[in-house]
Amino acid sequence: MADPVYLALLGSAEYFRTSTPPNYRLAIQCLQAILTIRLPPLIEAKIHLFLGRLYVQHTTNIDMASMHLNKAVC
Repeated sequence: MADPVYLALLGSAEYFRTSTPPNYRLAIQCLQAILTIRLPPLIEAKIHLFLGRLYVQHTTNIDMASMHLNKAVC
């Protein structure tokens, strides 16, 4: 069973990402908060992938994007 905090934060991140206008900063903060929860490795990898994609597409912080994308595949 999924942790309700994980689901709430994931839903909030998606809400902020798809709102008009999008609030990518808050979406990133929600996803980063998910990483403080103990999760199965596959879910943690997906969160790192989501974060990496947001950093690549909507920020200039290539270092953070690279770090999260590397953690997604390792």
